[in-house]
Order: sequence, then structure tokens, then C-alpha cells
Amino acid sequence: MVRAMLKSFFSMDRAEALALAFLVSFSAFAFLPAWRSREIAGMAVFGWLMAALMVLSPALALFVFGRRGQLRKR
Repeated sequence: MVRAMLKSFFSMDRAEALALAFLVSFSAFAFLPAWRSREIAGMAVFGWLMAALMVLSPALALFVFGRRGQLRKR
């Protein structure tokens, strides 16, 4: 039954799986309660981490998917 369920999902390249794992782990790290009270340059570390996630997430996705498109053209 499990094999039948797994076949219904889209396949994922190793680079995509690593990018997804990195973003999920970075998000879990960023949402830790310890970062809400600490400040850097007058702003909570949580805010800095969220800003980094907002920039890093689409940039990483563009890099991974753009690289996949270039590999398929060859």
C-alpha cells in the first residue's frame, strides 16, 4: 500500500530534496522562541532570520530549478 502511495507523488531530484530540507530546517531554527528576545542592531534576531528566509527561499529555488533546466537542455 505504501508503494502505491509513493508512486502518486512527483519525483524529486536530489538537489531539490536538499533545498527543501535546508529551507524546512532553517525555518524550524528561525521559529525557535530563543530568537524573539535577542536583538541585533535594534531589531529582534527573529526579524533578521525571517528577512533572510524571505530572500534566501526564492533565490535558492531559482538556483535549483534554473540549474535543473540547464541540465535538461544538454
